[in-house]
Amino acid sequence: MSRLLGLALLVIVALAAGLFCFGPVLAFYDIRSACQSQDVGALAELVDYDAVRASLRLQLLAGKDGVAAPAPNAINDPVGATGGALKTVADSVGKAFDDLIHPDRAAPPPPPIDANSYLTPRALLGLTYGLARDADRFDPAHYGARPPAPHLAFFSLDHVRLRVTDAAHGATVLTFERRGLTHWRLVHIGLPTAPAVAASPAG
Repeated sequence: MSRLLGLALLVIVALAAGLFCFGPVLAFYDIRSACQSQDVGALAELVDYDAVRASLRLQLLAGKDGVAAPAPNAINDPVGATGGALKTVADSVGKAFDDLIHPDRAAPPPPPIDANSYLTPRALLGLTYGLARDADRFDPAHYGARPPAPHLAFFSLDHVRLRVTDAAHGATVLTFERRGLTHWRLVHIGLPTAPAVAASPAG
């Protein structure tokens, strides 16, 4: 009897450990399934929209150069903060002066950045396919390739990063954060810093 009880406990522990380890992968495929079925209720449970929106907005604004480190803090680094502020002012004045002297060389204003266009079910599905900055134009009906499988990039007790690689777009990294014992939510999407090679995501 005691042997059966010990075996049962061992099986339960093994199942719990397996569920814990594979939880982020299951959440990844749950997101794909919810996107395909347009299940916005399920996506609300699987995706922290505020956190993902913030991460995408920063990267879209940064462009191919990538996200910069936070600016120096005026309390902890007053010299660095002052220097950064002076450089920003000098750059702004220099650009305004150059635009005034050479109005024909003034660059057109950049298009508005809309991170929300990447948070529709169709665009999220494209992000899980690794289509990066082309995900907002993703059309599943014209996607002929087999969807790529995620690969583990990082694992800890509270955070897991899964990498999805597309030949034309590079590697998109999806970060899941543990909320509760076995529940994982998508909190960050890392876009490749290199520009997209393919003009269309249909691939």
